Amino acid sequence: MLKKPYWQPYWWRMSYRADGASQWSPMGPEPISQVPNGALENASLEAWAHALLAEAPHELDDLRGELLLECFEEPAPDAHSRPVYSCQVRLPGPALHSEAGRRQRRT
Repeated sequence: MLKKPYWQPYWWRMSYRADGASQWSPMGPEPISQVPNGALENASLEAWAHALLAEAPHELDDLRGELLLECFEEPAPDAHSRPVYSCQVRLPGPALHSEAGRRQRRT
């Protein structure tokens, strides 16, 4: 008999909306991915999502806009599926990095 994991499996998708755009665009090669089982052994879904998004402004420093992470209980959510958890992060884009560099050079 196979043992089922003691945690609930979840799936996630990430979307990006550039400043001034009205629509969200999917990010990444897959439309939806499973949250790694190991990630939920010792952490909540919320903690995993925030850790994933914590690095986004540094990793995606060439983008300016909003990044949205949505988590679902089903592997193929449709247009009417509501996420069980979602969070957003602001991507400041390259201009802020340029401004920070100018300030460093002045001092």
